[in-house]
Amino acid sequence: MKIKFRVPATTANLGPGFDVFGAALTLYNEFSAEFVPNAKKTKFILSGHGKESIPKGKDNLLWKAMSETFNLLGETKYNLKNLNIEISTKIPLNGGLGSSATAIVGGISLANKLCKNKLNKSQIAELAIKIEGHPDNVVPAIFGGLCACAKNKEALRTTTINLPLPKLKVILCVPSFEIRTNHSRQIIPKNIPLQDVVFNISRVALLTAAFCSNDYSLLKEAMQDKIHQPYRGKMIPAMNKVLEKALNSGAYGGFLSGSGSTLAAFCSKENSENVKKNMLECWKTENVIAKGFILDFDKAGATRI
Repeated sequence: MKIKFRVPATTANLGPGFDVFGAALTLYNEFSAEFVPNAKKTKFILSGHGKESIPKGKDNLLWKAMSETFNLLGETKYNLKNLNIEISTKIPLNGGLGSSATAIVGGISLANKLCKNKLNKSQIAELAIKIEGHPDNVVPAIFGGLCACAKNKEALRTTTINLPLPKLKVILCVPSFEIRTNHSRQIIPKNIPLQDVVFNISRVALLTAAFCSNDYSLLKEAMQDKIHQPYRGKMIPAMNKVLEKALNSGAYGGFLSGSGSTLAAFCSKENSENVKKNMLECWKTENVIAKGFILDFDKAGATRI
């Protein structure tokens, strides 16, 4: 029997909430596995974004997550020689939209189902965080919605809170160039000035208040950041101009999605087409070709289909 999961894209940080905030979006990667006992040959089928560059076999991130799950559960029955695996990627790779997180969550979910659902969602989340290293992408991919995460290294656990979902559209502008997450992390200074930390703490408080009160007029200020975007923005042509264009077109707030290169904005349904159009046109004047999406927040997270 084929087992299939759909895992949503995620947008992380939301401006000031570095490694803390993440939201699931209605754009998905799909993963399936089928046990074929006594198989002479199995299939590893890739389709969608980046299918030429995604490795097959033991170096594939989905398989690595499945293997970690089998090891954790003490399961030795399944291996690459007796599983048909299919991956369909609708989420752009290396764009700051959690594509790698979907592979990790998808792999754990598939392996867990093959092992009779021995892990609950919280245990799946802890394993995913262990593999990924950061909670802000994998947690919303599992639980859906808008999540705030607090990692406790000493207790080896992460506290997760689902915040009220904004009644807003999410605009994504995904440029044709990519930024590797490792490089995007390395560019951030190891030491941050105290005044910049205080600035971000105040904006995180304001952002939380905006979501809890549905006062979206706060988002313009609440999504300001001094910890990661000023440094990562050096790798992204006209980032500030595009985000400013979003605000001038009716967006409540704009930010760099995850580690980039995607730029995102929150806006009303009425303004969504105009915001997307003007963000894309702004980048076009800088000779950057980008693709636009108008999405909702995903409420379900990783789901068997």
